[in-house]
Amino acid sequence: MTMAQTPSATTSGSLRRELPWLALEAALLVVLLHANAPEVWFWFAALLVLLLWRTLAWQNRRWERLQAQAQEPPNTSGSSSGNPG
Repeated sequence: MTMAQTPSATTSGSLRRELPWLALEAALLVVLLHANAPEVWFWFAALLVLLLWRTLAWQNRRWERLQAQAQEPPNTSGSSSGNPG
């Protein structure tokens, strides 16, 4: 297992990829809190759509990662080079 495949590396990569979206969601929340009455519903709907979209994308990536792990053959050798002994 290489450094790029370790759970902590994939988690930090996923978090790094989500940071712009989290910042956008926080900005939308600030706009929602300062919006006038007619605008509140629009910004609230925009925030909900964005949160739903990112949640579905996260679940899809998680499902694909689990499928890839299920299809990966188990490593039975003691060394990563594949040479016995």
